[in-house]
Amino acid sequence: MTDKRNIVIKVKYPVSGKATENLAPKMITEWNVKRIFLAAGALVLIVAMLFYVINNGAQETGSDNTAAIVSATENPATPQVDDKKTGIRSLDTSNQTGAKAGSSVKSEKKLNETNKQTAGITKKQPNTKVNKDTVYSDLNHNVSRASLTYKIDNKNPVGEVVRAVDVSHTKPVWVYYFTELKSMKGMRVYHEWLKNGVIVSRQALVISGDSWRTSSRKLLSVSEKGNWAVRLADEKGRLLNEKKFKVE
Repeated sequence: MTDKRNIVIKVKYPVSGKATENLAPKMITEWNVKRIFLAAGALVLIVAMLFYVINNGAQETGSDNTAAIVSATENPATPQVDDKKTGIRSLDTSNQTGAKAGSSVKSEKKLNETNKQTAGITKKQPNTKVNKDTVYSDLNHNVSRASLTYKIDNKNPVGEVVRAVDVSHTKPVWVYYFTELKSMKGMRVYHEWLKNGVIVSRQALVISGDSWRTSSRKLLSVSEKGNWAVRLADEKGRLLNEKKFKVE
């Protein structure tokens, strides 16, 4: 009996309307992380070594310069002075003979004398003496009136204390210091009463107008006998006016 076998061949055709599959090979890239880190570490190490070498070189250069400056300061060179007017030239005579050294010393003496004469002509000592009258007149241009009086009526002084204030055991005396100021609005001034050069009373007064009258008073008794003064000073302590008198 014969064995019959059928062979079946199937052929697959592409279906119309469907795109053919792209059978081209694909490339996949994989990063080697270990090698990347090793390369980065080596680069950082190289940069650090270069920075260290450069920094040490700069420090050595700076120290060499400092040493050179210190050496120059400790061993200054002897300067040469050439004066064309006098024809004198002073040189370092450390390596010269005895005769040349003597002539150099004479030249230096002449040069010193010439320099002293020149300095005396060109440099003048400033005049440090202060003229109190001039300073006083410059500072009191804001004071229109100032007087020491026994009474003030309608914001004006009545009479004036000329030299001394007479006091008795039974009757102390009021004394007023009157001042009229201009162009000092908003500023503060002080009336200072002094006995034998010591401040015993200091009253602050605020100027509230362009032309302003102020006054302060002091009760004087027998116990207050002595040399007195009352003065007007501004905020900077400059003296604007002063009245001196005696209590007898």
